[in-house]
Amino acid sequence: MVEISSSGVLIARANRFLDSLAEPMNADEVVRNLQELERFKEEMARRGFNTPFVSMAQAKRAEDLGEEEVQDIKKQIRKMKEFANAKRFTLNRLRVAIAANKIAMRVLSRNMEILGSLPVGGNYIAQLIRHGEHAAHSYGVLLSVLSESEDEPESSVMITIEYKKDGKKVKERVRLLSAKNIAARVKRAYGENARVLSTEIRKAQSALIRSKSVRACVASAYAARASGQVAEEFDSKIRKNSKMAAYVEAMKRNGIADVSALEDDDKYFKIMEELEKQGLAQKAEEGYVLDENIIDDVEARRRELRGRAARIAAESLALDLFKYYMSTPIRKRESEPMFPSLTSTLTVKQVRMFTSLSRRLEVEDAGSLLLEKIDSERFSAGIKGELFGASLFSLRSRKSIEWCAEFFGIEEEELKEVRGKVEALLSGGKRAGRFMELVRDARNKGKQQGSAGGS
Repeated sequence: MVEISSSGVLIARANRFLDSLAEPMNADEVVRNLQELERFKEEMARRGFNTPFVSMAQAKRAEDLGEEEVQDIKKQIRKMKEFANAKRFTLNRLRVAIAANKIAMRVLSRNMEILGSLPVGGNYIAQLIRHGEHAAHSYGVLLSVLSESEDEPESSVMITIEYKKDGKKVKERVRLLSAKNIAARVKRAYGENARVLSTEIRKAQSALIRSKSVRACVASAYAARASGQVAEEFDSKIRKNSKMAAYVEAMKRNGIADVSALEDDDKYFKIMEELEKQGLAQKAEEGYVLDENIIDDVEARRRELRGRAARIAAESLALDLFKYYMSTPIRKRESEPMFPSLTSTLTVKQVRMFTSLSRRLEVEDAGSLLLEKIDSERFSAGIKGELFGASLFSLRSRKSIEWCAEFFGIEEEELKEVRGKVEALLSGGKRAGRFMELVRDARNKGKQQGSAGGS
C-alpha cells in the first residue's frame, strides 16, 4: 500500500504540473519545462511505471485460496488495474508533453505558426475533443501520412565507387534507388575505369516521423490549428442566419466547436438546456434533439468543416515540410531535424504528399522537385544549403525572384547571384549532368514500380 500511496502522489503531482503548462513564451521557459518533465519521467521509470501490470500478474497466480480470499483478491486486482491504467495514462501523457516541448523549442527558432496548438501539457486528445469531429478527422488524416505505411518500406542501394579524377583515384559513396545493372551504369556515368567497390541494400525509413509521441503532437497541432481556422472563417459567413449564429455562440461560450464534441453527460445536459431556452433544441425521450429548423444547417456545417479542415491541415503540414527539406542541407537535417525523429531524406512514396502544393508553388511537381534537390545537393559544395535549395526552386518555379526570396527568408540579390551558379552546376557540369541522368533513371523506375504496386 505504501508503493500505491507514494506512486499515487507522484501521479497527482505530475498531472498538476502538466495541467499548468501553457504556450511557452521563450526558449528558457521550454528548457525549464523539459527539465521538470524529465525528472518526472525518471522517477516514474524508477517506480516501474513502464511495467504497471507486473504486480497484477503476480497476484493472479495465487490459486490455492479460500472463496472469501479469492473475492478479496478480485477486488484488489480491480483496484490495481485502475491504478495501473492511471500509471500508464500519466506516463504516456508525460511522453507526449516531452515531445511537444522539444518541438516547441524548434518551432520558436523557426517562428512557425503551430506553437500555440502544440499539446505542451500532453493531453492532445482533450484538445481534439474541444475542436470537435472535424479536428479528430484531420488528426487521423495527418497521422496516416506521418505513420508507417502498410506496404513494405522502399529499399535503396548505397554504393562505394572508385574512379579517376585529374589522374588520381577518388572514392565516393552514392545512393541509388535501383540495384539493376549498377556496374554498367556507373561506368557510363563516371568512365570506363570506374568500378564499384561495395554495395549495401538499405531499407528506407518507412515513416516520416519514427516516434509515436512526436507524430501525435505534430498531427494534433496542425489538426487543431486548421480546425479552429476553418470554423472561424465558415462561422463568419453564417451571421445572417440568426439561429445558427446563436448555436455557434453557445458552442464557443462552452469551449467546444460542435455538439459532436460532447462526451461528458453533465456538460451535455448543461449545453442542451441552454440551447432549449433559446429555442434551438427540444427534450426527447432520451436527452435532447436539435430543433428541426437548424439540424440540417448543423449537419451541413459539420460536413463542410470536416472536409476543409483536413485539406488545410494536410496542406499546411506539407508546406512547412517542403520549405524545410528545400532549404535545409542534409547534415543539418540529420543533426537538427525540424521535428524529433523526422527522416532526413524522402522516398518516392513519401513525396506524394507534396503533390497538392504544385499549383500553389507554380511548379510542375513539388514532390519531384524535392527529390531533385535531395539528389543534387551533393554537388552544392561552396553554396550555402538554404541558398542552394532556394535557387533550385526559383529555377523550377514560375514564381518571381522577389517571391522566392521572401518565401525562403533570404536576400533577393543574394538569391540572384547564387541562382546562376546553381543553374550552371546542374546543367553545365559534365559529371553532375551524367550523374543526374543516372539518378533520374532510378527515380523513374521507382515511380513505375510504385504505380504498379498501387494498381
